[in-house]
Amino acid sequence: MKRINKLFLPLLLTLTTLSAYDKSYSFIGVQTDFSKIDKVKAPSIGLKYGLQQKNARTSFSINYGKKGVDTFQSALLQVDMGIFKNTLRNSSFKPYVGLSVGIMQRDNDTFVKEDRGLVYGVNTGLAYILNDSFDVDLGYRYLKTSSLDTIDEINAANLSLHYFY
Repeated sequence: MKRINKLFLPLLLTLTTLSAYDKSYSFIGVQTDFSKIDKVKAPSIGLKYGLQQKNARTSFSINYGKKGVDTFQSALLQVDMGIFKNTLRNSSFKPYVGLSVGIMQRDNDTFVKEDRGLVYGVNTGLAYILNDSFDVDLGYRYLKTSSLDTIDEINAANLSLHYFY
C-alpha cells in the first residue's frame, strides 16, 4: 500500500496544482477496451473521472474484464498532453500522448492466489469533440508490469465517451 501512495499522491497533487493555473472542466465517462494481456485477449468495460485543462488532461479509471477463467481488474491514473495544437487549432480532432500508472489484479481459477501489482506505461490517441458537453476518445495504451508474476505487458485499444460538466 505504501508503494501505491507514493505513486498516486504526487500525481493527485499535480492534478490539484494544475487546475489552479488553467480553466478546467471535470468529466465522467464510460470506456470499453480490447486488451492483449501477454497471450490472453480480453475485452473490458470501465468508468472514468477526470479533469480537462487547456494543455493537459488527467483521468482516473477503473476497469473490469473477463475472458474464460481469467478476470482482470485495474485502476489507472493517466496524464495526457495535446499534440499538434497549432496545426489542428480549429479542428474537432485532438490528438494526445501521455503516461499511465496504476494497479492491476488478475484472478484465475487455476491460480492458488491472486496476482496483483503495479503497471506503468504510455498512451496515445485521438479525441473528437462532439459539442461542449461530449467527446469521443479512441486510444492505445501500452503498459509494463513491475510486480505481477503472470503478466509482463499489456496492449490495449480503448474507446471512451466523456461528459463534461
